[in-house]
Amino acid sequence: MKTILLCLLLLCAITLPSYAQSEVDNTLKEDVLVLKADVLVIKTDLENLKENVTNGFDRVDKSFDRVDKSFDRIDKNFDRQNNIIIACIGLPLAILAIGATVWGILAHRRGVRDSAQREEIEMLKAEIETLKQRHIVSP
Repeated sequence: MKTILLCLLLLCAITLPSYAQSEVDNTLKEDVLVLKADVLVIKTDLENLKENVTNGFDRVDKSFDRVDKSFDRIDKNFDRQNNIIIACIGLPLAILAIGATVWGILAHRRGVRDSAQREEIEMLKAEIETLKQRHIVSP
């Protein structure tokens, strides 16, 4: 009996590492399955992240387009306001300049006419004086 017991113990001692090896193999297989599942999760997370990044870039591009359109509208408004300011300041100045020029021309003509009339008056006075002297001298 002792021999049988000893043989059984020896047999158990020999087979025990094979059970341990199969346990290691099972845990390795389970670990590999868990790692594969984790890799799949990470891959899907990366794909989702890539999609989110591209969507984010698309949103940023759309925002930049809106900002560019706003800047274009602002530029147009500035151009329009600049034209209005030029019209509001330039037209009255042009009218004043034309009016001042016309007034200057008219004043010059009046001055020329006045000086011509003065000369004529002086000539007539001189002629009247000469006629008075002739009339006084030859009565």
